Order: sequence, then C-alpha cells, then structure tokens
Amino acid sequence: MDTPVNPPNPGTEHPAAAMQTIRHELRTPVNHIIGFSEMLLEEASDLGIEQDYAPLKQVVTAGRHILAAVTEILSKDDVIVREADFIALHQRIEPHLLNISAICTQLISAAQHEGQTQFAHDLSKIMGAVGQLDQISSGRLPASDAPDIIPSPPDDAQAQGADLRGHLLLVDDNDMNREMLSRRLERMDYQVTQVNDGYPALDALHSHSFDLVLLDIMMPGLDGYAVLRAMRDDVDLRHVPVIVLSALDDIASVVQAIELGADDYLPKPADQVLLKARIGACLFKHQVYQRELEYVRRIQHEKQRADELLHVVIPIGVALSTEKDFNHLLERIVTEAQKLCHADGATLYLRTEDEKLRFMIVRTRSLNIAMGGVSGKDIPYPPLRLYDERSGQPQRNYVVVETTLSGEPILIPDAYGPVDFDLSGTHDFDRRTGYRSISLLSMPLKDGAGYVIGVLQLINAQDEQGTVIAFDEVAVQMVQSLGRLAAAALTAYTREQQLRQEINELRIEIDQVKKQREVEQITTSSYFGQLQSRAQQMRSGADIGESSTRRSDKTDKGQELQKRVYTVAGQEIHVHEQGPPGRQTILLIHGWSSSWYALSPLLPVLSERNRCVVVDLPGYGDSPPLRQRATIIAYVDLLAQLIKQISPNQQVILIGHSMGGMISVTMALRHTPLIERMVLICPTISGKLSFWINVFISPITMLERFRLANRVVAMLEPYMLRATDRLMRPASFADRTMISEQDYIRLRADARRPGQGRVRAECFWAMRANDLSEKLSLVTTPALVIWGMEDNTVPLRDASLVDDLLGGSELQVLPRAGHWPQFESPERTRRLIRSFLGKPLKLLRVQL
Repeated sequence: MDTPVNPPNPGTEHPAAAMQTIRHELRTPVNHIIGFSEMLLEEASDLGIEQDYAPLKQVVTAGRHILAAVTEILSKDDVIVREADFIALHQRIEPHLLNISAICTQLISAAQHEGQTQFAHDLSKIMGAVGQLDQISSGRLPASDAPDIIPSPPDDAQAQGADLRGHLLLVDDNDMNREMLSRRLERMDYQVTQVNDGYPALDALHSHSFDLVLLDIMMPGLDGYAVLRAMRDDVDLRHVPVIVLSALDDIASVVQAIELGADDYLPKPADQVLLKARIGACLFKHQVYQRELEYVRRIQHEKQRADELLHVVIPIGVALSTEKDFNHLLERIVTEAQKLCHADGATLYLRTEDEKLRFMIVRTRSLNIAMGGVSGKDIPYPPLRLYDERSGQPQRNYVVVETTLSGEPILIPDAYGPVDFDLSGTHDFDRRTGYRSISLLSMPLKDGAGYVIGVLQLINAQDEQGTVIAFDEVAVQMVQSLGRLAAAALTAYTREQQLRQEINELRIEIDQVKKQREVEQITTSSYFGQLQSRAQQMRSGADIGESSTRRSDKTDKGQELQKRVYTVAGQEIHVHEQGPPGRQTILLIHGWSSSWYALSPLLPVLSERNRCVVVDLPGYGDSPPLRQRATIIAYVDLLAQLIKQISPNQQVILIGHSMGGMISVTMALRHTPLIERMVLICPTISGKLSFWINVFISPITMLERFRLANRVVAMLEPYMLRATDRLMRPASFADRTMISEQDYIRLRADARRPGQGRVRAECFWAMRANDLSEKLSLVTTPALVIWGMEDNTVPLRDASLVDDLLGGSELQVLPRAGHWPQFESPERTRRLIRSFLGKPLKLLRVQL
C-alpha cells in the first residue's frame, strides 16, 4: 500500500490543497526550460545561426513530455500526495532531464567558444531549471525552497525599443519567469514594466498608465486574486485589461480569476502564438474603450460649448439687438469679443459700397489704445481696398481682405512665423509701438444672406496668467457665433434707420405694378369667370326671385350681437358673436390692456357674410384670468381648443390686433391646420414696444402687480385721467386722429379696468419673451398686414420685419392712423379686410 508523502517529508499526509502548490512548483521550471529554449531558437534565427542551435528543438520536445507527465500523474485535486506518485514521476521524466542536460552542456561549450555570452548565460538557466526539477521530483528539495535564479541585466537596446505598441505590467514573483516573458514581449515591440508582488503592482497601476496587466496568481505577498479584487473595486483601474498567467491549471482557479474580472487565463507554460493573439485581442478591446472615453469627452466638450453659447453668446446677441446708438453698438461688439477669448487687441472693419474695408474701431488694452467708436478719437488709417485700383484683381495677400472675399475665418498662430499673407502693416505697428503681435483671428461678419458686411480681427489671445497663446477651436466657434449675432444686429440697425428715413420723407408708396398683376390674376382666373356668369344669371332672374332672396338675406344676416360664455379646459371665455351661424367663422382677438370692444368697428361689415366671434382673452374684459401665469403660448393653445369647439369641421379666419396679432402668428405656427388666413392689425412681432410705452405706461402696469400698489393706483385713477390722456393719446393715436370721443373713453376704460393689473404686467413680459422675428419665414398662412403710419405703440421696425420675412403677405400702411386703424380709419380698414377675405384661397397660396 502506498504511503502518503509531501516531499521532503515522506510518510506524512497532507491535504489535497497541497497538490496545487506542488504542481505549481513543478510546472515553473518546466516553463523555464520550454520558454528559454523557444526564445533562444527565435534569437538564433534572427542572427542566422539557427543550425548551430537546432538541438534546442529536442529540448522543447523533451520539456513538453515532462509537462505532460506532471499533468498526468499529479492531475487530481481530491487525493492526498503520495510517495509513489513522485517515484513514478521521477522515473518518467529522468531520461528527458538527462537528454536536456547533455544538449545544453554541448551548446554552452560551443557558445562560449564563439563568444556568444548571452546564449551561454540563457543555456545555463535551462540547466538550472533541469537541476531544480530533478531535485523536487526526487524529493531531495522542498518545493518552497526552490532557488531563485538571478536574471541577466536587460539589454539596453531592447529597453529603449522604438515604436512600442503598448505598455504592459508584468506581475510575477519568480525572477526567471519575469525575465523570460519580458524579453519575449519586448521582441514584439511592447514596453514592459516588471514587479514581483501584488502590492508594488497596485502602486505601479496608480502611478502610471498601463494598457494591459499580465498577472501571476500564487505570490507570497498579495496574491493575484487580491490584485483582481482591488482593481475591480477601483473606478480608475477596473477598465484595465488583465491576462492571468499561472501554473495553476485547474478549472476552479480559472473560474475564480474570470469572476474577479480577468479578461483571459492562460496556464504556464503558455503557447507563445496563443499568448501573442490574446494580448493583441485585449489591447484592441482596451483601445476601443479608450476611443469611447474620448468620444464621451468630446460630447461633454460640445455640451459645454453649447452651454456657453446658450448662456454667454446668445445673451450678448440679445443685448446687441437692443442697442440703439451705432457707436455703442460697434463698441460692444468689440469688447464682448475680446472678453470671450481674452484677446488683448481687436480691430473692427465695415465694408463700404465702393468695396473697401473702413476702420471703425481699434483697441489694444496693454497699450491703452482706443480709437473710433465711443472714444471720440479718429482712426488715422485709410480704408483697405478689396480690389487693386489698376488691375481690378482681388488683394488676397491681406488677411482681412481674404476673410471678406472668402467668407471664412482665418487663424494665424504666429504672426512672425511662415504665413501666406502680407503682415507688413502689423509688423510696422509693432515696431512703432513696441508691441508684439503673435496670434491673430480674422472673423467675417455675415448678414442673413451670407454677404460679408465687415470683419472682426482679434489679436493675442491670453491664458489666465496673461501669457499670449494661439486662438483655439473653441474660441473660433464662440467668436463665429458672436459674429453672426453682431452682423444681424448691424443689419437690423441699418434697416431700421433706412425705414425711418423713408417714413420721414413719406416715400412709402403702393406698388401699382404688383396690384395690377394681382388684379389680372384674379380677372383671368376660371373662378372669376364663373362669378361673372352667375351674376348675369342672377340679374336676368332678379324679379322672379326677389321675395325669396330677401327672405334668404334675412336668414343669412339673421343674428344680432350676442354675448356668450364658452368653457374650454375648465376656463371660462366670454365672447360676443354676430353673423349667420352656418357661415365660416372669423375669430377676432384683441390686444394688450383691451377687450372685445377693440375690434367692434369691424363687426357690422364682416358679420354680413361670416360668423364673427370676438373674444375677451382670460384676464381681460369679462373673462376670468388664467389659473397659471399668462403667456402667449397659454393663450394660443387655449384658443386652439376653442376653435375646435366652435368650428370643428372648417378652418377659421383670424383677425388679431396688437398682442392679438402676435397670438395669431404664433397660432399659425403651432396650429397651422386650424387657420385658413389671417389679418394682422399693428401686430406685435418682436415683443419690443415703443419708447412711450416703456417709459410712461409700463411702470404703472408694473406697480399694479402688487395688491397694495394696485389699490393706490385705483384710488388715484379719477385724478389721473388728464395725465393718462396725455400719455395714452400720443402713444396710441395719430396727431389728426378720427376716433370719436365715445370710442376713446371706452378704450381708455378698458386700458385702466380695475383688477387687471397683474395680467397686464404678465402679458407685457410675455410679449417680450415671444420674439417672432426669427420665425416669420416659417409661416405658411396667407396674411394681410395693416399698420398705422403714426403707430407709436408697436414700432414700425416690426413692419419692416413683416415685409421682409412673412412670405406672400400684403402690407398696407395707412396715413393718419396710429395704433388703432379700425377706429381712426375704419372705412379703409374694413375695405382692405373685405377685399382680402374675398380673394380665392388658391390664388393666395400661389402668391405665398
């Protein structure tokens, strides 16, 4: 019967767990024999002396036989170690050990004779592994006392290998294992860092960046399992791939390593082709992960840029659009651009009609230079010609000229480096002032049509310490966005000035050619021909049908003005209705500080052919206020539900006055299928009211938001009528207005109706927040726009926006009318609306 043994103490029983350690210690020298032999064969092949070391192939074969014997005889984990197992193993591998020793002795002698010291040194390591394996298998040396072999120093040429494809961390407590594997990896162009235990491995991972970890399991300090646990629990290390290389080849060890986060597991000695493939696969996955991280960083960077655009650039653009002084506008464009990218200098050019770039502002903070703009100092530099005066060729050798003609930004990191432009003017400025121009950014200012109206040039971006740096891509994008907004503000300012000049000169004329063309389109249409035929038939049968026609007219006109209350989504809406119930509905929407009465002059004519519904918006007239804060969108969506209720099967016609015009345009954008056409009377488009409203009337409205102030204003109201009249008349009516005293008193009463201060204040700010300037071009509903020439409530600049951007619209400007054309010029207003409503919808859509 076999007696249990755990060398070197035969006869002593040890538990089955000891088998793992014994197999590990036996496989380690086998790994050295096979690994160093394969490596020497590769190096000999590289040197062209593979024939001299061909016997090493026999060493590799013998090593694999030894490995097979170890695996076969000591393969079971559920038995204790017995002396018979070691006897059988030693008898099985001893011939192979003797064969390996003989071959290595012969090759060492040949290598020393040829002066190949490194080969001789590595062959000695194989001999040492043979001796170690012989002693362990024969029981003469305990497994734990196996001597460490001091590795040879690394070759400098290999340590400094160029074009390394990845940085690998090799963790193994056996010096010979580390040297053998690291030399093989460096031959594959990997950079390798070696550590001998788990603790220095974690220190290295925290202090350096590695692409892959090659990890042993059984180590005396912190073993491989503990390293895997620590990496899994560390957010910075859990994504570093790990390949376990261990002499433990049982399935339990493999499963445990994989569960702890290892990407792969290879038993020692690892097949070199397989090891190379597994390393390549892990590195590829790591590179994919790194790319994903880079994509995430780029997405976060773009989000940050979008936030900066939203919270920095756009508010600047809004501020620019409200600037009314030209020099202040130019000054602000320059200063805001300098703040965005911390530029020391800036120059603003504007393009003239004779194709020149005129200096408008020159600023250099460090030199305290300020010319043009609000500085009051003239700029002594002549304009730059875009085209040569003699040849007519573009002068693209100048940076700002090229920016103007190409419409693209130009970035120069160093003004004294190699550039393709003539910077002699910049260098001359530096010589005269002692300045040093380094980084330049030249940005075109384009209007809505893409035409370059000017150039903004920034000089010397600076970091937080004041060091001059190049303009980065983020700065270019931010300044580009600011440039678009600045160009829009300049264009709007120029347009407004031109429109004011035309109004002052009374040069707003009706385009007779356009009118004649419209008339011809109508009279030549088949629809008009049908109307003519019908008229002839009606005239021929007038006597016969006189009585029935009168009865029909009475039935169609039928209704007198009636007051009704609709409930929409729990909200009461008071309306006044007039006209035949079966006809197409016209929904009339009043403006700010008003009621249904504001549109009452239109009812007698429009109700002859249509059902007219005039609303009191919630919070105005008799309608109770909204439960939530009053906004334009809230009104629009509520009225859309009302339309579905009162005209479920037919589109309606909208007529909106002032704020009601803004509500109508917004509804045409949000609820297009409900609207056939619309009439806009002095509509609020940009949300910006006139000087009169902002300075004199809106402060009173602001006070009314507060209950105590509202009461005080109401108590003083009877004593403020004269002051109210002085403020309201010039803001709302023409100098020679035709409004009756009765109508004026009613409109004034609606404007000052008690208890509506809060909703007036909410709507005042709601209009400012609902700027439609950039959305007019999206409207697809035919529209007639009527404006009073002397409107001092909604500025005429909004009329310019409507005429330019509201496609297919018809703009009519009425003289001797202010903000209330329906009262001041009622006949002409009604005639224009009736004519527009009589046009075939198909013709209107063709014009649109």
